[in-house]
Parts: sequence; structure tokens; C-alpha cells
Amino acid sequence: MTMILCAAASALFMAALACAFLPFIAVWDRRLAVLRRRSLYDKSAGQVESISAGLNLLVAAAFSADLLAGGFIDRIMAGPWRFLWEALVMASAFAALCAVIVLFARRGLRSAFGLLTGFAATASSCLICVLMWAFTVGALHASAAGAEDAAKSFILVLSDVRSMDFLFFVLFSVALAASAAYGLALCWHILLRSRDDFGRDFYTFTLSMRSRQASYAGLMLIMVAAVQYSLYPQMDGEWASALLPGVGGYAEAVLTCGLLCLPAAFALWHSMSRAALPMQKRSFAFMAMLLLAVGVYCALGRIS
Repeated sequence: MTMILCAAASALFMAALACAFLPFIAVWDRRLAVLRRRSLYDKSAGQVESISAGLNLLVAAAFSADLLAGGFIDRIMAGPWRFLWEALVMASAFAALCAVIVLFARRGLRSAFGLLTGFAATASSCLICVLMWAFTVGALHASAAGAEDAAKSFILVLSDVRSMDFLFFVLFSVALAASAAYGLALCWHILLRSRDDFGRDFYTFTLSMRSRQASYAGLMLIMVAAVQYSLYPQMDGEWASALLPGVGGYAEAVLTCGLLCLPAAFALWHSMSRAALPMQKRSFAFMAMLLLAVGVYCALGRIS
């Protein structure tokens, strides 16, 4: 059960962070289309806007369903945490609404609503970053015991906000947001190949650009994860076994080796960016996202 909860939390964390970065990618591509007078950027931005709307809707629906149905997240939110939780749901819902408006807005308003989507999703990501930190250190589980314990755990987490551990967690989250957003956008461009046939030149240009951007973001993520590993060189054996129940006493070693999935994802993105025809290596994009998800699970597991 612990493995499933942590895997779901990691996946939701990645998706919510990507939601904050995708709108700015689209806005920047629109800007480059004007500055460099190349329609390739404009077409690329349109595809990014579609995945931004879909992912924002998916994340907002997941949060709203948990809140309305009294799901697992809603049950552990007590005392001061409940305010952050409800603010997170409202911010994600507003971001999803703006992301959908972008798809139907006129050219003059598209960038404005795109920026509004990015700011709302960024606010949502800041809240989920605090809640995810509280979840990894066990503060949310303690808050479920009652309002008094929730207030104590809230004060403890606020005191940790100024610590180096939380600072590197924020840097990890920022790098993860960029890596997940570029990686998802890369996969989305490939999936839309059969629907939006813009020609070989467009996909050669776009896939090379996205894979290069993803590799740069992935490199930053690797460096932050390496520093985090130095902060948490060892972990509790029982917790490691709970995260990987099928490997017995080797759980801690497997989680440590799982961090190597991050440089493996970087290698795949970098290889795709250097290819003359990156579409021929499209499987690398999906493999890299899978490796990124595994690496993030192992990295967050070591923090807990």
C-alpha cells in the first residue's frame, strides 16, 4: 500500500509541476515565432497549448474529485493544512479553465491567457511543493491524528522552509518541472504526427529543439539530485522495504541504483537531439519519460 501511495504521489507531483511550465513554453514559442518570423514555432506552440490544457484538466479533475469525494488526500488534511489544500484545488481549477480558454482565444488574447494559466499553475505548484515536502517528512500523517497535532506539524514544516534541505527540494522541483514539461511536450509532438502532418522539416526541427531542451533540464535535475543524495546518504531499512516490498534487504541498494535512471533519461534525450532525423529515435522520448518517473520515485523515496 505504501508503494502505491508514494508512486501515485510522485506521478501527481510530476504532472502538477509540468502544468506550471507548459504554458510558458507555449508563450515563449509564440514570441519566437514573431521575433524570428518562423511559423514552425507557432505550430509547435499550438501543440504545446493542447497538452497544457489536457494535463491541467486532468490534474484539476484529480484534485477536485479527491476533495469532493473525501479521498485519501482530503482525509489527511486537517487544521492549517486544509486551507492550503483547498487553495491548491481552486488554483488548479482556475489554471485548467484558463488553459482551455487559450485553445479558443484570439491571437491577441492567447498569450495573455497563456501567462495567466502559467501564473495560476505556478501558484498551485508552490502549494503542492509545500504539501509534498510535508508528505515526505511525515507531517501530513501526523496531522491526521487531530487538529492539535496538525497545528504542531504545520509549525514544524514552516520552520523547515528556511533550511537547506527544503531549498534543495525546491530546486529539485523546479528542475523536475522543466524536465517533465519538455519531456511530455516531446512525446506529445510525436503522438500528434499522424494528425498534424506539418512535414518532415517541422518535426525534425521541433523534436531536436524539445529533446535538447529536455536534456538541459535533465542535466540540471541530475546535479540537484546528486546534492540531495549527499544530504541523505542513508535511509531507514524498513521504509526502503515498504517502498520496494519485493526485493527484501536489497531495497535500499535498489533505490540508490534507481537514481541512475535520471542520467539514463538525460542520455536518451541528448542522443535524440543529436540525431539527424530525431523521429527515427522517437521511442527514446517515451523511454526517457519512464526512466524519469522511476528516478523521481527513488529520489523522493530517499528524502522520506
